Amino acid sequence: MPPRYVVLANPDSKRWQAYEPELRAFWHARGVAAEVELVSWAEVVPRAGNLDGLAAFDRPNGDRPAHAVVRLESPGRDWAVARQLLALGTGDDAFLSLPYQKGKLVEPLAFFEGFRRTLAGLDASFRARPHLHVLADPADVAEMFDKNATCRRLQRAGLPVPATLDPPPGPGGVLDAIRSAGWRTAYAKLNTGSSASAIVVVSNPAEPTGQSSVVALADGFYSSRRLATYRGEALTRVLDFVAGQGLCVQEGVRMATVDGQNFDVRVVCIHGKPAVTIFRLSWLPMTNLHLGGRRGDWAACRSAVPTRAWLDALDHCEAAAGLYKSEAVGIDLLFEAGFRRHVILEVNAFGDFFPGLADERGRSIPALEVEETARRVGWL
Repeated sequence: MPPRYVVLANPDSKRWQAYEPELRAFWHARGVAAEVELVSWAEVVPRAGNLDGLAAFDRPNGDRPAHAVVRLESPGRDWAVARQLLALGTGDDAFLSLPYQKGKLVEPLAFFEGFRRTLAGLDASFRARPHLHVLADPADVAEMFDKNATCRRLQRAGLPVPATLDPPPGPGGVLDAIRSAGWRTAYAKLNTGSSASAIVVVSNPAEPTGQSSVVALADGFYSSRRLATYRGEALTRVLDFVAGQGLCVQEGVRMATVDGQNFDVRVVCIHGKPAVTIFRLSWLPMTNLHLGGRRGDWAACRSAVPTRAWLDALDHCEAAAGLYKSEAVGIDLLFEAGFRRHVILEVNAFGDFFPGLADERGRSIPALEVEETARRVGWL
């Protein structure tokens, strides 16, 4: 029987459109026509992850269900699916008809709750189907989306993370908590957010200033591609919004620089091993590419990091990846100025998407994932 894959994804997503041709090309080069079935998140979310009746997951092979590798892609960037997740997370079907407003941060905590419930349903469904080889444990995916839970898991494993506060209760409590901690800089993050969609970098807590991609408009809060600066009541308003949606507050670590720019490193681990490293540089306190950051020249950036510091950091990234049952994770690694220490900022369940990036042999990240998974499943 040829290799069989079931992929849970949004059909129009760039992630799926990048992965599918690499998957088919890998097997075509070996003279094999792999069976690939796509299942949309839009089919699964309304069921809260219950897969009963979805034929792709129970195709027969004689008198038994056919073995298949199951890959989970991100459900993001699809408004129809987002509305389903919001409805599931709140129990309110009114969200199903909510009009799209570009960039609006609509109940991020409820969105995550809908996703968490869907993942819990998938977890139960997969456990009832031992013929499926699932590449990412749904419970681990849910935890990776919870920054505070991820931080606690890393700490228990003895891995370096920034100092983290318990989420401060009540409006106006964020600045008081940062002052009490004695931090010069803090990152107040949406606990279940991604892509810096709701991070406020707070500096000088005595007379606080905040930089954020969050924009406060008359009808709510939006995510922008440009950072705004906030002070006074405007800063408190943005912080209170983020706190109301679930907060992770971490001490800002002075970042190491290359060519005078701050940098961090995305370490993509495939089956627990560091496979690709991407340097992200910026003049800003956030290095996300959509906020004006850029990919650094790998050789030049790597030469700026002392070898011992680099190897120790990759060892910690490998240990972090090993805590999660997932084919691929993206770890955000930060070196402190002077390279005296490093910290792991986040572990991203879908942090492997870097279109156009290739290793020294010309292989893309999806190609690396397909090959290593095939090897581990025993198809090579």
